[in-house]
Amino acid sequence: MPKPNTPAIPPTVAAQASAPDCGPPGLEARPYQQRIIARTLGLLKASVGSMLIEAPTGSGKTVMALAVAKTLQEQLGMSVGWAAMRRNLLAQAAAENARNFGVEMKLISMFDKHPPQVDLLVVDEAQHDAALSMATLHGVIKPSKVLGLTATPFRTDRFKLCFQEVIRDAGIHRLIQDGYLSEFIHYTIPHYTPGSVAAAYAREPDRWGQSLIFFHRLADCVACQQQLEAQGVQTEVVTATTDRERQIEDFAAGRIRVLLSMLVLAEGFDCPSLQTVFCRPGSKLPTIQMCGRVLRKYPGLPFKQIVQSEATSYPFTRTATPAEQYLWTAEGWRSLTVNRRIDAISHRMLQVIASVPVTMPEFLAGWKPGPGPRRRYSTLSTPRPMPRTNSF
Repeated sequence: MPKPNTPAIPPTVAAQASAPDCGPPGLEARPYQQRIIARTLGLLKASVGSMLIEAPTGSGKTVMALAVAKTLQEQLGMSVGWAAMRRNLLAQAAAENARNFGVEMKLISMFDKHPPQVDLLVVDEAQHDAALSMATLHGVIKPSKVLGLTATPFRTDRFKLCFQEVIRDAGIHRLIQDGYLSEFIHYTIPHYTPGSVAAAYAREPDRWGQSLIFFHRLADCVACQQQLEAQGVQTEVVTATTDRERQIEDFAAGRIRVLLSMLVLAEGFDCPSLQTVFCRPGSKLPTIQMCGRVLRKYPGLPFKQIVQSEATSYPFTRTATPAEQYLWTAEGWRSLTVNRRIDAISHRMLQVIASVPVTMPEFLAGWKPGPGPRRRYSTLSTPRPMPRTNSF
């Protein structure tokens, strides 16, 4: 529990957050991260017992939570636990903590029957917080403060079943515009079947690069994998029972070109070198989860890519504006937007034309108005009426 002789800090601290409260000295927090960290600290240091940070994939939720945990541990002496459903999420948090924060923190599986006691419990991928395993974990640990993290934009009233406060700041579109997430190109294909997706990838493997392909059913994943491997593409299907850590490591190292999955990789999959996501038809929430995997910035990839079908009920373009859009037709890809390259060429041509020196004719170059009164001309000229004539 927090030190009993440490007074609670009033909520106004949220507006007075100093730089040390926004992370370690060597780590510069982004403006939206600073705002979220300050608000979170202000609420948790006061009377709020549980709260949720909702921020897009790639926005740095782990960094923000570790900054909050470090401040509460240093100022209030809180013990910290980090809970997640998947081992790779725990490993990612531990690695970031070791690199930049140094928080004394215990890693807790949501399925742990005997979890350690902590004052502050950070819950990664907190959209699962209503699950029975998470409720059991809360009941055993009984933390005084709970901080949830999620990239899934559920309705606020649903989150408030588990959290007293929900903090939101910048969304996906804003973070792309501000340069924190990657710009993307959106492609639409007519159909989304194992055969059509495999054909689209095999037709232009260099265009798509390292890709993540989602399907509804395992049988579809396997069927697409077989067709891709017949074309010489290295692939693996990721499920809840496969060696996910090894598969992701091989993918990040370039030994695998394509990963196929249902929704296992829609959460907690962090691979900045991912170039393309083939997003199966679906509603808003799973679509944002799947497409969000590809928006992390990566050197050498100025534009990431998202492929959806015409049949989807939620095109990702409703969430964020793509840099370019293309539709597959019988003649190939048809652009649905102004091509940036053509637009840039046109802009450069206008600049060249504007910089061309122009020599005025001598009779104009040497002309000056005389000293007499200037004649005024009407800006609108009315034609003179024609004289009437007799016709015979």
